[in-house]
Amino acid sequence: MIRQTKAGTWEVDHYYFDTEGKRRRKLRTFAKHKDAVAYEKEALAQVQKGEFIAPTKESVKERAESWLEKRFATGNYERATKIERENYVKNYIIPAFGGLPLQSLTIEKIEKQAAEWNKKVGALTVNRVLRTLSDIMAEAKRHGKIKDNPAREAERIKEETDTVTPDKVLTRDELRRVINATESGTVQRIMIMTLALTGIRVGELLAARWGSIDLDNGKFEIKSTMADPDKGQPVIFKKPKTPSSLRAVPLSKELVHELRLWKMKSPLSAPTDLVIISDQLRPVRRRRVLELIEKIVEELKIEKHMTPHSLRHTFASLLLARKTPVPEVSHYLGHKNPGITMTIYAHFTSEHTNAVHDFSASILENVSNDVSTDVSITSGNVR
Repeated sequence: MIRQTKAGTWEVDHYYFDTEGKRRRKLRTFAKHKDAVAYEKEALAQVQKGEFIAPTKESVKERAESWLEKRFATGNYERATKIERENYVKNYIIPAFGGLPLQSLTIEKIEKQAAEWNKKVGALTVNRVLRTLSDIMAEAKRHGKIKDNPAREAERIKEETDTVTPDKVLTRDELRRVINATESGTVQRIMIMTLALTGIRVGELLAARWGSIDLDNGKFEIKSTMADPDKGQPVIFKKPKTPSSLRAVPLSKELVHELRLWKMKSPLSAPTDLVIISDQLRPVRRRRVLELIEKIVEELKIEKHMTPHSLRHTFASLLLARKTPVPEVSHYLGHKNPGITMTIYAHFTSEHTNAVHDFSASILENVSNDVSTDVSITSGNVR
């Protein structure tokens, strides 16, 4: 039913039955009569189709906090993922939209806020915040709180892939010093050398088992990665996220030698068969690897911020600087395609060569001898 209020506005008053069969009442006010008529018509059509969404007072903040709590209720997650999602919810989504009712969040509002975020942080961060908001709203949609997911439809900010620059990697001499700062036959040297000489991810290193390493043929089959949840939670071993991460990487003879030494010293009685194992026969967490690298770099007075991932970047950059084919390096890194490798390591693949000149010379080397009397160019005519 539509009626005019004392204020001159138009009020739509109608009843409906929710999905549980309970009779509900809904009021909506419009400035124009035609808008009220259009709304009533649409609402009735939705009710008949079973698509009508009952009004809710639940706010974005309430839904976001509930989603976050349920999302990480178990320990089956990576600690870094939890920290990242909590940051997006508490420092971006709630401050921007927390006080709004779920049903009032629109694509326009989200895109406007995304542009504001992009003034302070990069496109990658903004798009990850939007993905988190989309996950939250998707849950609300599944629960019948909203009809559509505006965060999913909101346009993303165009991203530019970060490239690795020389200041983010070690030189050959610096890498040699870092490796030599560890003692031969120790787990510390194995951690540093394997990351730096294979380019694998730290999670892949910490999940490595002796059964996946062929020392006779110098090959490491990467089949799993390690997730590192909160303190007190057990680590999780799982398959890598992408098919390209399931790969075999070669092991140099120097690395094979160190692995043999460590295998003789390591506690083989450990039930996990892990290559990287602590003195307590427990898996080693990522933080320990980071602390080891930071300590070595500080002691050597190398003024670069180094992490386990920096050794992966060092591996790739040094290989590419030696003119190793990009597809080969891409395979070692487990990238989806060589284009990703080219973009990330553009600083190490953009060196100019004489290839074009050599190619041209090889084509035109004997051109003067090939010109016959059948073709001559005189006075602008070709015969």
